[in-house]
Amino acid sequence: MAINGNKYDWESMTVTGPQGEIAAVTEIKYEDGQTIEGRYGRGSVPLGYGRGNYEASGSMTLDRDEWEKLKKELTASGGGIYDHAPFTIVVNYGNDDMPTVTDTLKNCKIQKFSGGGASQGDTNASPITCEFIILSPILWNGTPAKREQKSPYM
Repeated sequence: MAINGNKYDWESMTVTGPQGEIAAVTEIKYEDGQTIEGRYGRGSVPLGYGRGNYEASGSMTLDRDEWEKLKKELTASGGGIYDHAPFTIVVNYGNDDMPTVTDTLKNCKIQKFSGGGASQGDTNASPITCEFIILSPILWNGTPAKREQKSPYM
């Protein structure tokens, strides 16, 4: 790798959803976590710890035409936007100076979307922000955040 070379930037990212590559995405964010709490007995120092539930979520902002493509794909089997089957989002980071990194967000379900509208002078009218829950552990460049338990429902 060259010193002072090209690092990951917005131009080095690709985002893929159920409709294929999402070209008109202007922002994507995702996170996961698990609560860890100290377990106490006698004294003021934890004797161990307990684990809470694993949770993952994300959001992305799309141009209105890209949102329409996603919405069409999600509702193709009938039903409304929130009735869709869980889908996968893949985020790739890569350029000539850096190795490719791939994060996989499996079993995403949209739980809220917002946006719409525009103001005089806007060059991008009506972008839509989708918030989604991620129902399987995020694969951070192939490494799972949590060992996945097999669900009888997915």
